[in-house]
Amino acid sequence: MGLLRKGHRILPEPASCAVPAWATLVLVVAVEEAMERIAVERLRVGLWVSMEDIPGTGFLLRSEAQIAAFATLGITHVWHEPARSEAEPLPATGPAEEAVSALPEAGGDGSAAFLAAESRPSAFDEEPEVAPPADALDAQRQSLDRCERRFSAVSRTFRTVLLNVRAQPEEAHALAAAEIGGMVRAMQREPDVAIRLLSEKAGQETALHAINVSVLSVLLARSMGFDEAFVQAVGLGALLHDIGKIELPDVMRGKGDSTNPTERRMFQSHVEHGRGLAGRMGLPEAAFAAVVQHHEAADGSGFPQGLRNEALHPAARIVALVNHYDNLCNPPNPIHALTPHDAIASIYRKANAAFDADTLKAFVRMMGIYPPGSVLQLSDGRFALSVAVDPANALKPRVIIHDPAVPADEALVVALAERPELSIQRAIKPQALPRAALDYLKPRKRASFFIESRPPRA
Repeated sequence: MGLLRKGHRILPEPASCAVPAWATLVLVVAVEEAMERIAVERLRVGLWVSMEDIPGTGFLLRSEAQIAAFATLGITHVWHEPARSEAEPLPATGPAEEAVSALPEAGGDGSAAFLAAESRPSAFDEEPEVAPPADALDAQRQSLDRCERRFSAVSRTFRTVLLNVRAQPEEAHALAAAEIGGMVRAMQREPDVAIRLLSEKAGQETALHAINVSVLSVLLARSMGFDEAFVQAVGLGALLHDIGKIELPDVMRGKGDSTNPTERRMFQSHVEHGRGLAGRMGLPEAAFAAVVQHHEAADGSGFPQGLRNEALHPAARIVALVNHYDNLCNPPNPIHALTPHDAIASIYRKANAAFDADTLKAFVRMMGIYPPGSVLQLSDGRFALSVAVDPANALKPRVIIHDPAVPADEALVVALAERPELSIQRAIKPQALPRAALDYLKPRKRASFFIESRPPRA
């Protein structure tokens, strides 16, 4: 493309400042050029810079350390506002800058954005050593306690991210990236990572959706064979996909299905708010795409742009599907919640055209027909609750079985793949359980998912 000319501008874009294939180039009429896009090599103390071409956004560079941080995060270009600056940019040392740089191969960038977070601890790295379990029940309790402790720690970090995102967007980025990096490293240490259902006491409810979507998106990207940098960027985008909702009144944040056009438009504006915040945070391309496209649909029925599948970034295809699934399981009003099994069935019956076919197939393979949280009746007539996907056999989950002879807090998780005499007769709704089985299994009103892996041993 040609040189940047007066009257042209690029919509806010991810930190790499490369325009992806799904981005939109628009022509606008400008009376004067308020913002200038420059390479980070031209930065100096005293410049006012921003991650987007909107006058008044951004901050004044006050130290060389701030300038060095751009390179650390893999940022190559920023927007400079001359009217707010106290100095001029350094002279260009190479050819004139182009308006748009070449797009890296999708899924190949994003790793540089995590360098600044590598030294930060995550809930997955700071694991206390534990004594070898005394028996199978002790091992089970250790595993669940570890999952819930990690989930709670990530939820606290996410709350801190929300508190920092306006005033310290780079710090918010680094905090979120540290947790996602730890999550991906934990998965790499394990040959098989199970998806585990947690108790309703785990973490903070305000973080539940974001963490669910990030965990399942990371697992899905990993299962589809994407490289580590892409998996990390997908996880980061998934954790932050709804970041724009902090700009909405609390009462508007759950109005996605409102029949009131004004409420629906206000709700949908969270995507544009998210675009601005993601730009200021300097998110890598795939994470940025997840934030701005997580409500788009493969058949063009989504918003805000009505893009079709070929225009969607691969990261957005993943996060859009997982976001929809978790919204079915955990809607704003719990009375409308579907069981995880029914949510999978609903996507196939009513919404399969809205999602990329390959992504949907991979998701069902990963979650199984009876995802964690599904209530089941077994072939021997007993009732059970699916609590974990068996990575080696997605059609036969790990379950807790109602057994009046065993106290509920001593019930062992049973791997159905190891019990050939047992099979699943059908999935049922929690309200169809007999009272005794309902009190014993305690089906979750809100489903929280996390990864289950082995602890370090003392």
